[in-house]
Amino acid sequence: MNHHLTGHDFEERYRADPDPWSYDDIAYEHAKYEATLEACGPGPFASALELGGSIGVFTELLAPRCGRLTTIDVSRTAASMARRRLAPFPAVEVICGTIPGDVPSREYDLVVASEILYYLDSGALEATLAVIRRRLRRGGRLVAVHFRPGGPERPFTGGQVHARLREDPWLRSVRGERAPGYLLDVLERR
Repeated sequence: MNHHLTGHDFEERYRADPDPWSYDDIAYEHAKYEATLEACGPGPFASALELGGSIGVFTELLAPRCGRLTTIDVSRTAASMARRRLAPFPAVEVICGTIPGDVPSREYDLVVASEILYYLDSGALEATLAVIRRRLRRGGRLVAVHFRPGGPERPFTGGQVHARLREDPWLRSVRGERAPGYLLDVLERR
């Protein structure tokens, strides 16, 4: 039976290994980041939000396209590492907090959810989508990227999360990509 990782579980992973998913090292991750960045668009984005920013590898790539970029992760260790990495970018705010509870109340032109939504249980997933719906500007983009295979630590597969996003009436599907290892969807706020 699948379950979701708790904030404590994520924190323990980052304490044991500063890059537990090898975001800095694996060519697969770098190719996925390039595809995600291209899907976001050239910007500039007045205000962007990254859910589950981890140690800030993708955040660092996205930051030059944003007037303001907020990234949030539940792990204190990951958030601390991200702050160090992102120090050269004064327009980046790194928050250690929960999703969706600690997402700042402001409007966003862009929301990036990469490898995060399938870790949420059904209640937290629906609450997160409700927060995105309220805070994403009309015409704003939601870029979702998730690993395709399921896993025992995730209540949902990437396919289930992306199907849920594509069926939501407040979102319009702009683009979908089915790469060998991941799904990437670009959705626009109606």
